[in-house]
Amino acid sequence: MNRRQFLACSGLMLGAGSCATSTNPARDSRPNILVIMTDQHAATSMSCTGNPHLNTPAMDSLAAKGVRFGRAYASQPLCMPSRSSMMAGRYPHEHGVVTNGLRYNREWPMLGKMMANVGYECAYVGKWHVGTPMDSRHAGYSFRSEGGKDHEKAARAVGYLSREHEKPFFLTVSFVNPHNVCQLARHQPLPDGPIPPLPKNMDDLPPLPDNFAIPENEPTAIREVQEMSRGKHYPTKDWDERLWREYLWGYNRICEKVDGEVAKVLEALQENGLAENTVIVYLADHGEGIAAHHWNQKQILYDEAVRVPCLIAPPQTNAAGTVSKALVSTGIDYLPTILDFAGIPCPESMPGLSLKSIASGEAEALPREYVVSETIFASGTKQFGVSGRMLRTERYKYVIYNKGECREQLFDMEKDPGEMNNLAVDEKFLPELNRHRQLLTDWAKKTNDDFPYMDAV
Repeated sequence: MNRRQFLACSGLMLGAGSCATSTNPARDSRPNILVIMTDQHAATSMSCTGNPHLNTPAMDSLAAKGVRFGRAYASQPLCMPSRSSMMAGRYPHEHGVVTNGLRYNREWPMLGKMMANVGYECAYVGKWHVGTPMDSRHAGYSFRSEGGKDHEKAARAVGYLSREHEKPFFLTVSFVNPHNVCQLARHQPLPDGPIPPLPKNMDDLPPLPDNFAIPENEPTAIREVQEMSRGKHYPTKDWDERLWREYLWGYNRICEKVDGEVAKVLEALQENGLAENTVIVYLADHGEGIAAHHWNQKQILYDEAVRVPCLIAPPQTNAAGTVSKALVSTGIDYLPTILDFAGIPCPESMPGLSLKSIASGEAEALPREYVVSETIFASGTKQFGVSGRMLRTERYKYVIYNKGECREQLFDMEKDPGEMNNLAVDEKFLPELNRHRQLLTDWAKKTNDDFPYMDAV
């Protein structure tokens, strides 16, 4: 398929007609693509990362079979902005879903539609939470099943995989958990059902993280937001050590619970003889605070909330069991990666990069200097007036917020992966700070982002 044919099939050309599905038997050799997505899953909350406080054998099996991308970042650490970015291959400020509850800018074609237009059977099971309805023609999914608890989602996915498929399929199975940690932190019943009872002995609870403390020279806007929403989103201000550790223990159990549902889907893939021709992608929409810097939930730009698990296991790879250090933005890289595995050229205007070459063992790095994440603190569509941007380079991470004192942060991620020492206040690092300021300014101009970067810095 040449570029003009692809643009026509994707609806990217004005007046483009429909693209008929090919009946060429060679098309059947294209791989199936199975995407498993979770919600609010921190990148380190898998046992394959060396975390001794939980056990996730299903996720670990994917890491062993494929490649784990250890430096993958969400385009925004919030559900709808992140998921909408993955469907569009665009940044939140471009597609318009900058908080939960906003509408997607239909100027941008969506992944499901692109895949359907070139002959894939597109199916989506589970949590959608994108800025346009799942059943819209713009989304592109012919098989849809949105509601239910996670075990019901797994059952529907198993049923789908047990069917006969005349065409290669693109199936997304989107679980809610470990998002139930939100209710856990508020001491509410868990929507997907209970977890095991808390241990009585405090020694059986996980320890507080090494970066539990609030760092010096932290932007004041962060704690202002935490205070504004402490009743609903951030109820942790007055927690003692035991409450924090109980929350961590519970989060680990919820991660294990969803891993069990992931296992059911992987088993069905194997039992139905589909594993040998299926690319498997596992990722989350964003992370979770997991007590780092006294933070629970998301929206913050510390790594625990904005860095996500990303595993890709192709049927054949020369890189099985490896961990990639490539800088990845799931929001913009997910779409090009899926298209690449399907053999579909990606529009040149899209900012993301395909991860296929790394996942297949054909390359070790990406031609990229940095990745960027956005945030707007909000409750639904109600914004709190605080927004920020993060720019991650090979060694450093730069963060800037739009208001408050000490607006900037700069961390040496090699020496200080816990983000405790803000180098933005150290004159010795002014050249590095200025370099990152310029990179972010250039990125903003390139992507038409109007965040007030250098005002009053």
